[in-house]
Amino acid sequence: MSINACKAIITLSLILLAVSAFLPLVHGDQAAAAATLASAKAQIVSCYRAAEEAESAGANITALVAVLNDAGLLLSRAEYAYSIRDFDDARDLATQSLSLLSNFVAEADVLKENAVAQRNQDFLINVLGSTAGTFAVLGVGGALWVALKRREKAAEAQANRA
Repeated sequence: MSINACKAIITLSLILLAVSAFLPLVHGDQAAAAATLASAKAQIVSCYRAAEEAESAGANITALVAVLNDAGLLLSRAEYAYSIRDFDDARDLATQSLSLLSNFVAEADVLKENAVAQRNQDFLINVLGSTAGTFAVLGVGGALWVALKRREKAAEAQANRA
């Protein structure tokens, strides 16, 4: 074996050794980014369902939709970064998306509860208002009937005297 061949083998061995030391780091970054992306996707789905429930209860979810859109944009950028193998940026963007959604479900639940309470209050006001209105009309009608009957009897009595 020649000296040049030995140098080539030693050089390739050193390069392989140097690269192999960084492979677990790249794989670790990839795994961490993939896990964070999966978590962010699951969180967006969960938040979407919470917003949907709040809307079906009658809540105004405009602010929630804006937060979902921002989180979705960050997640989309994270997925792009992951696809071009920029795992650090992918993980950071997915983490930002998760942090935007940290209190989302609680906020959606509050909006839902407020909408249900408002709907119940509106129902009670409508029922009680209609009931009170019905009795008021009946009461006023009865009072007018009695007053007109008295007037009629008084007019008859006066007509009989004359």
